[in-house]
Amino acid sequence: LYQLLTEKYPNNLITKDIWGDLPILYAFWGNAPREVVQLLVESHKTYFPDHALDWGSMVVTLGEANEPDGIQNLFDTQQNHFSDTNINWEECTVELARSRRTSFETFKTLLRLSVANRLDALGVEKWQGKVENFIHEFHASKNTREERARLLYSARLLYSNLVSYEQLKEATWLLELALWKANIDAYRSPIHGQSGEGRSHFRINCGVQQILPIVVSFLS
Repeated sequence: LYQLLTEKYPNNLITKDIWGDLPILYAFWGNAPREVVQLLVESHKTYFPDHALDWGSMVVTLGEANEPDGIQNLFDTQQNHFSDTNINWEECTVELARSRRTSFETFKTLLRLSVANRLDALGVEKWQGKVENFIHEFHASKNTREERARLLYSARLLYSNLVSYEQLKEATWLLELALWKANIDAYRSPIHGQSGEGRSHFRINCGVQQILPIVVSFLS
C-alpha cells in the first residue's frame, strides 16, 4: 500500500502538512516498521535527490513530543542513508533544554546521540568514559525555569569539555609527527649516515606507542 501511494503520488513525500512537517517525520514519530522507513527513504532519494530534509526541525519536534525512540530511529536513518548531511545537534539541544515539554529522559537520549559520532572519532577510552558518565549521571528534579537553565548549562559544559578533548587529540597527532620527524632526522645525522629505511619504518620505531599514552594520561 505504501509503495503504491508513493509511486502514484510521489509529490506527497515533500508536501508539508499544516504544521509544516513531512510524512517521514510521522514514520519516525509512530515508530513505523523498518521496511516502511526504508521505502520512504529510497523513494525520497529516487524522486527528489536534491531535496534537503530538515533534520534539525524533526529532532526538535520529536523531542518536544517526548519520542526518544523516534529520535533514535531518525539518527540511525540519517547516519545510514543521508550521511552526507549534518544535524546541528547543539542547536537542537539548546532549544529543547529550554522547552518544558521535553522530559529529562528524552533530553538525555538527545545528549547521548548528539555526541555519539564525536566520541567514536575521539578514540580515547578514558575521555569517552568521562563523557558517557556525565550523561549517565545527568538528572533533574523539577521542571522549573531554574532547572531548565541548569540543563542548558550542563549541556553547554558537556560540549565544551568535548571540544577540549578533541583539541587535545589533535595535539597528539602533532606530537606523533614531531617524534616521527625527530627519528628520521636522527638517522640522517652525520653520526648515523644516510639510512636506506623507508619513512614508515621510522614512524613505527619512533616510540609513539609508548610515549602518547603517557602524555594523554597527564593531559586528561
